[in-house]
Amino acid sequence: MKEKEFSVIKFLENNQISPSCYEDKENINTYIAEMQQGLDGSSSMSMLPTFIEEGNELPVNKPVLVLDAGGTNFRAALVSFSEEREVQISRFRKRGMPGFKHEHSRQEFFNAIADFIYDLAADVDRIGFCFSYPMKKMSDKDGRLMGFSKEIKAEEVVGEMIGAGVIEALAKKGIKNIRKIVLLNDTVATLLAGKAESKSDKYDTYIGLIYGTGFNASYNEHNEKIGKVEDLPAGESQLINMEAGSCAVMPSGDIDLLYRNTTARPDTYIFEKMVSGGYIGSLWMFILEKAAEEGCFSDSFRTALEAASESGCTSDCNASDLSRFLADGIFPEAIEGRADKSDLDRAMELSRAITARASYLAAAAITGIMLKTGKGKDKQRPVCLCVDGTTFWKLHGLKEKLISQLDIFTAEAGVYYEILQIENAPIIGAAVAGLTNS
Repeated sequence: MKEKEFSVIKFLENNQISPSCYEDKENINTYIAEMQQGLDGSSSMSMLPTFIEEGNELPVNKPVLVLDAGGTNFRAALVSFSEEREVQISRFRKRGMPGFKHEHSRQEFFNAIADFIYDLAADVDRIGFCFSYPMKKMSDKDGRLMGFSKEIKAEEVVGEMIGAGVIEALAKKGIKNIRKIVLLNDTVATLLAGKAESKSDKYDTYIGLIYGTGFNASYNEHNEKIGKVEDLPAGESQLINMEAGSCAVMPSGDIDLLYRNTTARPDTYIFEKMVSGGYIGSLWMFILEKAAEEGCFSDSFRTALEAASESGCTSDCNASDLSRFLADGIFPEAIEGRADKSDLDRAMELSRAITARASYLAAAAITGIMLKTGKGKDKQRPVCLCVDGTTFWKLHGLKEKLISQLDIFTAEAGVYYEILQIENAPIIGAAVAGLTNS
């Protein structure tokens, strides 16, 4: 039996799920301050210098070998740009990521890459490598692997310079013409792809945003603002890989803490666990369960939620499950058909609030990044927000709420922006990086 005194509104407010808890523009200043602390060396956000520049001109009709490694697949192609900035992709190929099926030694890992690309590498002198695993970037544009994720098994590669390892393996196969390999992650690739794809000089600056399974961003920062790296060239700038989803200073509630304690690493990526597609589905179910404990739903639906939780079904829910419920009122199979009309109405109210909160938090972070650039103050020269990721583009209702709140925040701040959807960002962005960073 439902508790008559239960109030969805009070539950949302008491647990800091209500979007109204996140309308305060002070959250923007909080996010900016954490960004700067990361640049100075002490922050929940890594704010990683990439030593990659935003502003160099693309050479015309010059091929570059592009590699893309970030999941179970490893991709390669030759890419060039026409005088009209039209991207030309040829000899595209794909294979499984080395180390995904079984453990690879260092030699096996780099040999697998060299075997896959040696005929392509024979026709170029540089490589752009979108490598979306944790790495420490070096001033020569190479990157030292800090650790693999996504079930890649190649422990001997951890701590190695990835670009140097590829060049060495290619040289052993007789390919000695590669002068440079530029390593970058998917956020930087998205920014650079946006700049190439825009075919316009009207934008004041670019921001790369990945809003999918995770939440991350990159932007262009003045070297003078990067206090944790010594002897950077004065008067120049470089792209920053923010690790934006790791921000730990934005407001959250006790229910968020309880949810985080169910994750593998509770004290990491706190912001991401409130907004991103990799978590929002299981967070949704967790919040419904807590609401049920407080008398929100019928006995039948509460019992169904408890059974689904005990079997692990609720923790397996993803952003697609939430999106389907928001769009069509359909629950995951384990609890579908167990809710009455009142249950559905209350669950929908809670679900919309969870999505709206994610939108408001993301809008505050994105506005903070825009303000940190110092750009976009002229309506004729807006910031170009280059966005990739299924959560932004496909989670029902999120994009519209995010843009609505972003418009409010940016209007108050006097900043103008436009959104650009980026397809094939890893390929295009890696090509730009390889061609424009000597």
